[in-house]
Amino acid sequence: MILSAGGFCVAFYIPPAHVHFFKTTTSDTLKHHHVLRLYTFSVNGTSYDQHVHQFQGISGIKYGHYHAYYGVTGPPIPLPNGNHIHLLYGTVDPNLYNTGRSGALAKSAKMEGYISEVHQHTFQGYSTIGFGYETE
Repeated sequence: MILSAGGFCVAFYIPPAHVHFFKTTTSDTLKHHHVLRLYTFSVNGTSYDQHVHQFQGISGIKYGHYHAYYGVTGPPIPLPNGNHIHLLYGTVDPNLYNTGRSGALAKSAKMEGYISEVHQHTFQGYSTIGFGYETE
């Protein structure tokens, strides 16, 4: 991209936008865990510029409840082939405000039982390499 600033032309490089996929299983709490699957929000960045991605979502439903989660990845971890990954970790929100989810909560509670005790789980893992880069 080239910008004109006071009669001077300045060229600079904007790294391509991309996303990452992440899948993990939370820690066991009250004898159960949840699966987390997410795509990070899109960000412009390279393997060496210390960019981070935001993420958010809800866990898979187990024992009639789910957990919301959100966070920010760690900076890029460069790989030998020039790609990069990110570390994601955190603690899911307590299971306080579960809503109907189109009958999925009731179906889960009927099949697996219901855990009403307020609790949380931790999670940690690495993303896939970035994808969704624009081609020129």
